[in-house]
Amino acid sequence: VSNYGSIIFISLFLCIIATGVLEMQWGRIGIDDWWRNEQFWVIGGVSSHLFALFQGLLKVLAGVDTSFTVTSKGGDDGEFAELYVFKWTSMLIPPLTLLIINIIGTVSGISSAINNGYDSWGPLFGKFFFAFWVIVHLYPFLKGLMGKQNRTPTIVVVWSILLASIFSLVWVRINPFLSRSTGPVLEICGLDCENN
Repeated sequence: VSNYGSIIFISLFLCIIATGVLEMQWGRIGIDDWWRNEQFWVIGGVSSHLFALFQGLLKVLAGVDTSFTVTSKGGDDGEFAELYVFKWTSMLIPPLTLLIINIIGTVSGISSAINNGYDSWGPLFGKFFFAFWVIVHLYPFLKGLMGKQNRTPTIVVVWSILLASIFSLVWVRINPFLSRSTGPVLEICGLDCENN
């Protein structure tokens, strides 16, 4: 991403912030309520809304009928408590995966910029801004997840780390920001690669 691209990207975010300020003015709500609403929509957009989209696509394209069952939200679930825990665990994987990817990206981007010098900080700024935006919006989710250390299923953390690792490795392999002329040579040259 060039510096010009970063400026356009940040200006789009400033337009989104200006829209939020206008919403606060017209709706007569405070900044705390507006910020909580923004966080709610980001968390919902990567968890429950995403699953609703997949269920809708399954129903329309494959004819798979998905059912919605209203269950008791009381604390006394008795012997079926484990079933309720299993139903919501899959919704925790996408937001946690996004958090892990953005934290890994932020750390690796900063370390790469430190190693590559002054010229690499400009293109990093736009990427860092977006990663920071995602992390800040998903912070209440992370705080809630870490607050329930004994109740968070281990499979959620394992799947999230696995998916984040796969996405990171795929991203490194197909990095669209790396020009192809300066990328690694991918031809097989045998034992004598220097003479080819």
